[in-house]
Amino acid sequence: MPKVLVVDDDENIRTAVEVVLAAEGYEVFHAEDGDTALESVKKNPPDIIICDIEMPRVKGYEVLTSIRENPETEKIPIIFLTGKSEMEYLTKAMELNVNDFLLKPFTAEDLLAAIEVQLKKKDSEKA
Repeated sequence: MPKVLVVDDDENIRTAVEVVLAAEGYEVFHAEDGDTALESVKKNPPDIIICDIEMPRVKGYEVLTSIRENPETEKIPIIFLTGKSEMEYLTKAMELNVNDFLLKPFTAEDLLAAIEVQLKKKDSEKA
């Protein structure tokens, strides 16, 4: 099953996402912040990253930029989670080449559908 890295400083959200994904058979690991996420990606590259935008120190935008700048990780799909619905947040995410984003609160079905779409796109690009 695909490996999913969940990055969120909110333990409740992180745990809820992990439970949903694990129940679907995904191999899930997590990071509490952007620094830890970037280290984790270097050691064990995931198939997809679910990442909060607003975190202390290293924000989701910086995680996305770092992932995209590295040729070994640039193709990893990233889905942003955010409680911010202002267009400036969404526009910046799009400018940085995020694959998708979900507004909090989101449903398990929305999360699973977004992941499935990105993994199918990734697989079709390999072919």
